Amino acid sequence: MLFLQLPLFLVFLPGGDNEDAKDYVQENVCFQESISFKLIAISLFYNHSCTQNLGSSWLGEFQMQVWDSRFGTFVYLWPLSKGNFSNEELMELQKLFHLYFIRLAHVFHNHVIQWKLKYPFEIQEAGGCGLHHGEVRVAYRGSELLSFQNNSWLPSPKVTLEIIHRTLSDTCPCFLLGLLDAGKADLQRQGQHSSVGWIFLAVIVSLVLLTGLAFWHRKCWTHCDSPSAPIPLE
Repeated sequence: MLFLQLPLFLVFLPGGDNEDAKDYVQENVCFQESISFKLIAISLFYNHSCTQNLGSSWLGEFQMQVWDSRFGTFVYLWPLSKGNFSNEELMELQKLFHLYFIRLAHVFHNHVIQWKLKYPFEIQEAGGCGLHHGEVRVAYRGSELLSFQNNSWLPSPKVTLEIIHRTLSDTCPCFLLGLLDAGKADLQRQGQHSSVGWIFLAVIVSLVLLTGLAFWHRKCWTHCDSPSAPIPLE
């Protein structure tokens, strides 16, 4: 049901200003265990040459960033949306997201016939974390293909397990803490950063691979008696 609601999240919040967002963060600093950071993305494939990518991130109920698919950039809706990450780290992350969308489009455009896809179609992704753990979900037209929860993938290609676990357990909670620190310290930078570049690059490659593996696995289910056939890792 989560993916059926994704388009509702890909809009700007009406009204409000930075003080509203900052107040929300400050009010929730004492309740850090319950607040979460979420990323939502939808890739729309209209035909073999036209693709549109929509994305947004949320701190609790406040939208922090939105993805501008025209320019391949983040739009930061509040000053505190950058957390305590440096401009260099944010630029690197922005480039990696742009690269991810490009690779995702190539994967699906190149396998339309093999995976029996019909234009138009969409791929939906949602991920996020609290301060100690996170999860990622990938869906096709509202039907979930992959889910990472409780330290395991369903289906579970083990080759990417450690990379995704490190990202959801370390990098995402670190960014969440940065957002909370930014609100608590009145947008002053704290100077503690996470080396997000290589980790997110690994995640980008992994998610593209996992999405392809999921479609391969789904195709096998339609031709094999057993739905538990192992997913090839090469």
